[in-house]
Amino acid sequence: MNDLRRTLLAHTWVQLLLVVGIVIVANMWSAGTFARLDLTAERIYSLDLSTRALLYRLDKPLLAKVYFTKGLQAPYNNHEQVLVDKLEDFRAYSKGLMDIEVADPTGLKELTEEAERFGIEPIQYRYRSSSVTELKQVYMGVALVYGDRQEVLPAVTVTETLEYELARAVKRLVSEEEPSTIGWTLGNGEPNLFTGKGPLERIRNSLTEEYNLQGVDPNGEEGIPEDVDALFVVGPQKPMSARAQYEIDQFLMRGGSLAMFVTNTKPDLRTMRPQSVVHSLEALMGRYGVQVNRDVVVDRTRNGQMNLPVRQGRYMVRMPVNYPLIPRADIAEPDHPTVRGLETMLFPFVSSIDLADPMPGDLSATVLAHSSEAGGRIRGVRTVDPQAYKIVAPGEERGRWPVLVAVEGTFDSAFGNRP
Repeated sequence: MNDLRRTLLAHTWVQLLLVVGIVIVANMWSAGTFARLDLTAERIYSLDLSTRALLYRLDKPLLAKVYFTKGLQAPYNNHEQVLVDKLEDFRAYSKGLMDIEVADPTGLKELTEEAERFGIEPIQYRYRSSSVTELKQVYMGVALVYGDRQEVLPAVTVTETLEYELARAVKRLVSEEEPSTIGWTLGNGEPNLFTGKGPLERIRNSLTEEYNLQGVDPNGEEGIPEDVDALFVVGPQKPMSARAQYEIDQFLMRGGSLAMFVTNTKPDLRTMRPQSVVHSLEALMGRYGVQVNRDVVVDRTRNGQMNLPVRQGRYMVRMPVNYPLIPRADIAEPDHPTVRGLETMLFPFVSSIDLADPMPGDLSATVLAHSSEAGGRIRGVRTVDPQAYKIVAPGEERGRWPVLVAVEGTFDSAFGNRP
């Protein structure tokens, strides 16, 4: 009996030592390993694989300095917490190389000067209470410091695209490569990205944060320079020559990325009549399986607005008017990198797109955005007056019409059988 008791006691001690040993080994292993289980349906707590890959490239300390005013009201009341939580996710995959500092610089001279040295300026914020409304200066930014490099998000006012913005900043910090070059075609009546104001200026400023920009005239003898990685053809208003189309085709053949934004109708808001745009790109796009129709998409329930003169008594005043010819399109593939972070987009005076069935060769097409169920498309539009589209027009086709598509795969040249 004593022998049995001693044996059981020995087994108990062995099991206890095994458990302690497993705990020690598990702790040693977990110190250098991180894993997270996200059980939410939309995986909102999971970093994208490309974001994690960026963080694995860190080879020296990365410091995130958050400058955020406390006590903000809706819709910014939880933005600081969302930002800090996202940075904590980044830190979890940083191999221990990332630190986070959070401070409220409001009213503190030393901290406000420090924030502004990073490029984080105060923004106007309207506080409201039951008795008073007042404007205050608040801080809502974060600076990332990586060795002698710095990147900044000066105002975190939107959280839906926060991971993308932070990842883009980290990419610029860790990348040793020269930024890619985007070419913008000129010479065919396109808007000039390099001198334009308003929306064009905002696009230019956004692109130059990460890319080199270069004007390209595809009609020239030199064609499209070899260092151009992506080419934008935006709103040509005049026919593109066969030479220009050949250069665009050959750019695609050598592996370039091509974005084409074309319109077939532009409005004359003085006469309220449509003007037909002839860009001569139909055959070229058709060889790639895409047809931009000569119609206009209309949506009477989900649309944008435009300031137009409206009569009020004896006077004409400019007022925002719902415009059925500016449909609000739904994003069909929210995970596609082209439209990630967007839910809807406005498409003024847009034409519908038809795709070849089947697509040429091994090309695959993805509809990225389409009009709503209430949408329609009209051929032979005679007026752009929004009052003319209160009811369904004769010959109008109802349905969800594609307005933005992506085509991927191996392209055959549109000039393969031509001299």
